[in-house]
Amino acid sequence: STFNHGFLTFNGKKISKSLGNTISPKILVEKYGADTIRYFCLRHFPFGEDGDFDEKALIERHNNELANKLGNLVSRVSALAEKYGLEKSEVINSKPTINKVSKHLEDYELDKALNEIFAFIDKLNEYVQEKKPWETRDAGVLYQLANGIKDVAVLLSPFIPESAEKIARIFGFEISF
Repeated sequence: STFNHGFLTFNGKKISKSLGNTISPKILVEKYGADTIRYFCLRHFPFGEDGDFDEKALIERHNNELANKLGNLVSRVSALAEKYGLEKSEVINSKPTINKVSKHLEDYELDKALNEIFAFIDKLNEYVQEKKPWETRDAGVLYQLANGIKDVAVLLSPFIPESAEKIARIFGFEISF
């Protein structure tokens, strides 16, 4: 089968040297990091469709999703786990998410795969708020959250490998398939 790619525009306009609106991927990576650029492109541009590059949207996705949702979850749970420890308990079921992500990847729906992963991250963040392990000091809840974060890191590794490796180092595991 053949793959068709969409056209990329910049702030709604065709990218061209004569318009002077070309984008240097190298400069974007230096400014925001490779994972942020990869994440933005994969989540923002459905495979094979046209897409508009908007730096403001890139910054919003980075701040709202990578920094706030994922970053805060990782730092919060790792700090609490260091303080109160982990106690093996029943894990949060990530199988439905893993199955949906696998199906989306098979169908080259990379944006939908990322949507599923971030829905699971939202679920983990809600669980933290609901269980309040900073008050209860519940090492079982922290184990459940740490395990969920491990699943997230593995699922995110094809998309944002540097960030996934960083999470793996924080929680002391290796990403393998």
